Amino acid sequence: MKKIIITAFVSVALFACNNSTPADTTTTATTPAIEENHEGHMDMPEVKDTTAILPNQKVFFPNLKEGQTIKLPFILKFGVEGMEVKPAMALEPNVGHHHVVIDHGFITANTMFPMQKEAEGYYHFGKGQLQDTLSLKKYPMLTPGQHTITLQFANSMHMSYGPAMSKTLTVTVK
Repeated sequence: MKKIIITAFVSVALFACNNSTPADTTTTATTPAIEENHEGHMDMPEVKDTTAILPNQKVFFPNLKEGQTIKLPFILKFGVEGMEVKPAMALEPNVGHHHVVIDHGFITANTMFPMQKEAEGYYHFGKGQLQDTLSLKKYPMLTPGQHTITLQFANSMHMSYGPAMSKTLTVTVK
């Protein structure tokens, strides 16, 4: 039994030593510590989201507040601080574009934003747009009543930067 554990530990150690990550990536990965539990089995701890978001980086709605009542059509503006908005082209650190999600929350970090799912409330702005007009024609789910609107930032590969680069507000459509 000990021979198996030692072999597993050496294999993991060799893999970790040869598995390097470039210094200029926007995400970091951690190798979880492997521990032996009281029954002699190997336990893998839960891997946590380690997307590198700096304290000064955020997205926001410059012209929308929590609890606001809006009337359609409504020009919705997108804001970002600490990152640059560019059309979805080459993958660059601290660069991305906006997405709007209606009646769903943020997209988990390192998850691809749902594409061509407008009917389900997922809107992509890969040309680097900084605003859009909310209308019943384009956003048919925005019927009168309460809704959530989430602004989600993602990289040029449409991979979400996660909750740290999202903002969800509840609004009432009149």
